[in-house]
Order: sequence, then structure tokens, then C-alpha cells
Amino acid sequence: MNDSGIFRASQFHPSGVAISTVLPVDSDGGLELRALPPGTMLEVFTRNNTYVVIRQADGQVTIWGHPEYCPEPITVTGLGGSYKTGVFREGYLSPNMRLSFPLDGRRVSTSRIQALKLKKLH
Repeated sequence: MNDSGIFRASQFHPSGVAISTVLPVDSDGGLELRALPPGTMLEVFTRNNTYVVIRQADGQVTIWGHPEYCPEPITVTGLGGSYKTGVFREGYLSPNMRLSFPLDGRRVSTSRIQALKLKKLH
């Protein structure tokens, strides 16, 4: 996708975990999880933790990274981001939003997202 007023492509450096890939983000630096191919790994850096989110073929996501809520991978439906106003947007993440996902009948919201890093699994 070309760099336009709506979308821009950002290249991230590869790590030892996965191959780097081009990240199509909107003008706010956010992305729609549904637009990612299944098996894509997204690293979500918040003020307090780094989460790993992997999009599954069935639309669910696997997430881990919080020492209490998801120290080991769990698979959830309904992951997304919450704006400062508290409005939740399912399937969308952007810097300055809070990562939000259901767990045991309640919704967990993290500290603010500082950066998103997209990686494709081998």
C-alpha cells in the first residue's frame, strides 16, 4: 500500500522472534486486527508491559504478556482498544489507547499503548 493521507506503511526491524513486515497503519498510527493475515504477531508496548497478540484464522486472538492476567498464552474473542473517553473499539489498536480484552467475565484494560510492532511468524 502506498503512503497516502489515510494510510502509511512503516517498516520495523526484525528481531530474533519473527520476520519483520510492512505495517499498514491509519493516520492515527492504528490498525484493524481483522485486516491482518492469520498467524501475524503483533507486539503491543504499553507503559508497563509488552504484550504479544497473534491473530488466529477463526478471528480470535492469542495474547500474553501481563504477569497476572495472561503470563501464558490465552485465546480470546473481543480484543480491542479503549479511547481516553472509555469508548471501546473491538478489533482496533492505536497508540494512546488502552489494550482491552475479556477475561473471566470481565474486561481487562492496560496502561496506554505506546507503540505497535507487527511481525509475521515463520
